[in-house]
Amino acid sequence: MYDLLSHLPKNLSFITRNFKKSETILDPYQTSGFLYILVSGKAAVYNLGIDGEELNIYEYCGTDCFGEIELLCGRRYPLMVRATTDCTVYLVAKRDFLQWLKEDPGFSFFLLKRMSEKLLDNSDRMTRLSLLTMRERYLLSIYNHHNACDLDSLSKARIAEEICAPIRSLNRLVAENRELVSYGASGFQIVDEEQIHDVCEGLQDMLLLHTRS
Repeated sequence: MYDLLSHLPKNLSFITRNFKKSETILDPYQTSGFLYILVSGKAAVYNLGIDGEELNIYEYCGTDCFGEIELLCGRRYPLMVRATTDCTVYLVAKRDFLQWLKEDPGFSFFLLKRMSEKLLDNSDRMTRLSLLTMRERYLLSIYNHHNACDLDSLSKARIAEEICAPIRSLNRLVAENRELVSYGASGFQIVDEEQIHDVCEGLQDMLLLHTRS
């Protein structure tokens, strides 16, 4: 596996920035001109809805990079990147980034691989959004966390990000599906395990068939 930090060119110029949790790393309304290398910590990408609602569409953890699409395509996308933990980030100017690509085939391959992985991840996410209703995404997310044995620590904010839904829509889903999943002081709890198992296994089979077709 390509170790990004160990392959930084010795003469590479970059700016080191430290971000506190919840600080904005990349502002969608400002021109960047940098490749962002996430050295440590975690960050999330948010799409801003027309009503100002923020929807989490991707997550990064160190070591990784972002901002390359804008530098290569010359187009700015209305996406915000925010630190979800304290982060250290290297900012590499466009000129230095392009020179690095020319001089290091390993870095070029790494970047191409990461862009492909992000494309596939987003494609899978869009498939779920297009094939499943918001209710189905909600139940499937609950079911997956139940199977992972971390349902008791699942927050509303986290599940809203996973199903790409505003909190107000999630609150409506919680109220409408109380017979299957309850929410209270102890967090989310499955009420009818047999029924939610049947529903979600069917949804997973449908998604698998679609992926293979």
